[in-house]
Amino acid sequence: MSNFKEVCTVPTDFGVTFTKFKSEKTGLTVILADIDTPLVNGYFALATESFDDFGCPHTLEHLVFLGSEQYPYKGVLDSLANRAIAQGTNAWTDVDHTCYTITTAGSKGFLNILPIYVDHILYPTLTETGYHTEVHHINGKGEDAGVVYSEMQGCQNLGDDRLHLRMKRLIYPESCGYRSETGGLMERLRELSVEKIRDYHQSYYRPDNLCLIITGKVDKNELLKALEPVEENIIKKGPLPEMKRPWVSTGDFPNLKEDITETVLFADEDESMGSVLLAWNGPMCHDYLAQKELEVLNVYLTDSPVSVLQKEFVETEDALCTDVDFHITDHLKSTLMFTASSVPIEEIENFPNEFFKTLKRLVDEKDIDMTRMATVIDKETLKLLDSAETDAHDTAAAVAISDFLYGSPDGKDLKESVKDQEYLNTLAKYTAQDWLNVLEKWYISPPHITLYGKPSAEFAEQQTEDEENRIEKQREDLGEEKLEELQKKLDDAMAKNDAPIPNELLEDFKIPSVSTIKFIDVVTARNNDNTLSNEVQKYINKDNSTDVPLFIQFDHIKSHFVKISAHISASSIPSKLIPYTKLYLKAIFSLPIEKDGKLISYEDVVKGLGEDTMEYDASLGTSFGFRELAVFTLKAKASKYAESIQWLHDILWNTKFTVERLKIVASQILNDIPGAKRDGHDMVNATMRALQYDPKKSVHAARNILFQNAFLTDVVKRLEEDPESVLAELNEYRSACKFFSFVCSKTAYTIFNTFFFFICIVCSPNNIRVHVTGDILNLEAPRTTFKDFSPTKVIDELAPITLSKQVLSQAGLQPGDHGLLVTLPTIENSFSLHSVKGPSRFDDADIAPLLVMIELLDTMEGIFWKLIRGQGLAYSCYLDANIESGLINFTIYQSPNAFKAFEQAKIVIEQLAKHEMDIDPSSIDGAKSAVIYSLVARENTMDRAALQSFVNQVLKKMPASYNQDMLTSIQGVTLDDLQNVLNKYFVNMFKPETSNVVVVSTPNKTVDIQKGFEGLGFNIKSIALNDITMDGF
Repeated sequence: MSNFKEVCTVPTDFGVTFTKFKSEKTGLTVILADIDTPLVNGYFALATESFDDFGCPHTLEHLVFLGSEQYPYKGVLDSLANRAIAQGTNAWTDVDHTCYTITTAGSKGFLNILPIYVDHILYPTLTETGYHTEVHHINGKGEDAGVVYSEMQGCQNLGDDRLHLRMKRLIYPESCGYRSETGGLMERLRELSVEKIRDYHQSYYRPDNLCLIITGKVDKNELLKALEPVEENIIKKGPLPEMKRPWVSTGDFPNLKEDITETVLFADEDESMGSVLLAWNGPMCHDYLAQKELEVLNVYLTDSPVSVLQKEFVETEDALCTDVDFHITDHLKSTLMFTASSVPIEEIENFPNEFFKTLKRLVDEKDIDMTRMATVIDKETLKLLDSAETDAHDTAAAVAISDFLYGSPDGKDLKESVKDQEYLNTLAKYTAQDWLNVLEKWYISPPHITLYGKPSAEFAEQQTEDEENRIEKQREDLGEEKLEELQKKLDDAMAKNDAPIPNELLEDFKIPSVSTIKFIDVVTARNNDNTLSNEVQKYINKDNSTDVPLFIQFDHIKSHFVKISAHISASSIPSKLIPYTKLYLKAIFSLPIEKDGKLISYEDVVKGLGEDTMEYDASLGTSFGFRELAVFTLKAKASKYAESIQWLHDILWNTKFTVERLKIVASQILNDIPGAKRDGHDMVNATMRALQYDPKKSVHAARNILFQNAFLTDVVKRLEEDPESVLAELNEYRSACKFFSFVCSKTAYTIFNTFFFFICIVCSPNNIRVHVTGDILNLEAPRTTFKDFSPTKVIDELAPITLSKQVLSQAGLQPGDHGLLVTLPTIENSFSLHSVKGPSRFDDADIAPLLVMIELLDTMEGIFWKLIRGQGLAYSCYLDANIESGLINFTIYQSPNAFKAFEQAKIVIEQLAKHEMDIDPSSIDGAKSAVIYSLVARENTMDRAALQSFVNQVLKKMPASYNQDMLTSIQGVTLDDLQNVLNKYFVNMFKPETSNVVVVSTPNKTVDIQKGFEGLGFNIKSIALNDITMDGF
């Protein structure tokens, strides 16, 4: 007889049904969300409240994974998770809760590991040695380290983090936990102890403060049966003292009484761009209609180039910022935030005045576009359906977590919280005055906080100097003898933490059969294809009233929507004009359209797209690579299929570039560059891309922001002063576009038609591969609706797809003897990226063992995880095999010293290659299961499954069964196969003559890092980001 009582069953407007259970003996809460997908997700949430900056919630989140009462081994949970057909576990710490997660392929492995996971959460070991390595320690050189410490070192002094922490300090009183830094400030982490964390665990990690949220296809009775041993173990521990529910008494607080304005400095040598953060008190979380009012109003104000605030501040030649965004916190009492990004520093203090002036003008002039508001509300309705198809797990989890934290135990608030459609129906009846009242009530009348985020080179220098002085003083205070003791303490802790997991414990956890995994069915058909035979292909073939000279792949799935994507090769663009790609893609959906002799303004184009489509985008490649393709995508209700095709046609062939729009978009890109250069991870990738790819051949390389600054500055100048200088480039295009003379005219001889020639080259029908996904069998005329899509009626042989390996520079074609070290004052740690040659054919037999070897090395509690992250050498490190480019990449992320992490990885690989370190057979089984999970996860939604079908068959030119075939290959990998790829590829990653290296580092670590790599024979050149150009370094 189960201890669990069913509290309620709640259907939703987004296609998910919740069932809530509560244990009558332990107080444990379970919420099951029924979702039809191949994956099962677990979100195990606890309400966690902290009134200081020691970071107990965050540090405890890390320590939970180091072993439990019944499974007292570091890494055992992740090792078993892999055998459950998952890729380890994960967790996050928010200001009001901590959530532990796992995703498995199928439910069998999930139910097997559930009791083990709960044991780790409720009864972790919390050892002194685990705290020492995972949270904070001082090493033998007198440096502070530890996984948590490194993580916070990487974010504490970033501009956004400093702004938001200051906002919390101002808007929340000292008695409120929302004001704390639950991640832990570095100065507090240096004072923290494991005893304080144990006390925190005892207070908050209780069964009556734990909610197990499960999303996916799981049998209710099997779930409750899996929890029986959990219940028995909890009951054996005896009763707990009564607990006061977190947040209920402290989450409400007085509103702001007056406006507050402050400046917050952050480190950066480039002082040209800052940001503005505005904050207000918001409604209580149970005022669902007020919450929905604000969500809709915020979208109306910011969602597109014709929205009020974008039009006023972003889409103008004298732009005051590059982006505007509202956010509502999901707390007992919400906070409303508005952020303006990349604000020119000379305009920053004027921005709030202009912002409020604009809002007041709307009220004074009663200026609400009710037609557009109706479109916004309609799209919010569609988003409910879309979330069920594309993001059902996380959507359901967010609802369940909020209900657990703040909802009534009887499920009443859960029922009210999911009545989204009812609230939207109410809002659809609002008048313009109703919306103006909402605007006045929440954003104009009440007091607010204004924070100016300003970059400061002086602050950057001072921050570096202060940290160097602190470390030096710490070394002096400790002395050589104490430093030796600290290093020994660290070495002993690592040895104790890494006690081996008994093989029998792993092997007793049986890996579920792959046959239990159910893939999403995708049925493929193609235009003008006689080789496929299925129901969808027959339906397409019947739609044959006219010729359609296009390559079109139709992928049939269950969906309320249709998605149309045009994949276009950019290989024919002259190298001199490739740098225009970033500007072209960013501008293309917000340009005027010339059609039937009439010019449709860009505002009307954006409004029309908003009315007829759910989303649209122009980008390079897909989420699975192929960045040398320009991809134009529209998603709409299935009933808007014909309109979407017409829009895509007009975007590709009828858009008209104007000087005004080009200047605005180019300036937006330019103004975003200083902010982008503050991210160490992004910059290490951008620098490696600049090194390994040829920007005169590759559109992906040419759009690198490290190149775009100089190029677009020149473009803006020529647009302003000398547009005739572009004519020479147009003549080059003209020679490439001769066969399109039927559309060339005198208007082409102006600067704003430069991109007309771009269209001529790129948009030839034999250069386009169209992908249509949706419920194809219910589309009217799915094929012949494309009859007027192309201006030409003849298609030659399809142009080949350009792969990444075809646009590599010499350094990318033959990695080795290339090393770059970039100093970045905005960060306090270091990042590195290493690249070596790998397999370059999608059917290469090495791929399966390569994927398994990568999983063995960098999976959670894998070899690198234990010996690099576990020793505090980096927050994380991971490998990636990019088959399209023929390169294998190794990333070291947020490291106190990237060289030390690299050196340790080198030792590991060499020991494995020389058989000085053994690969455990049980870990191979776990790695195989984790790789199988990753393959299933690629197809975990209808949308992604359809995209995989297109990528595998059209872009990779592999069978539709490519992923399923790979499952078979993964299962057949042997130890000899692993040893082969280890020696063939991985050993080369650590040789100067076969590996490229890029490091981005805080200034006070560059000397040590350079000396370290040069000591191993690497040729390291120290550069600044501004030294990187399209012509070299």
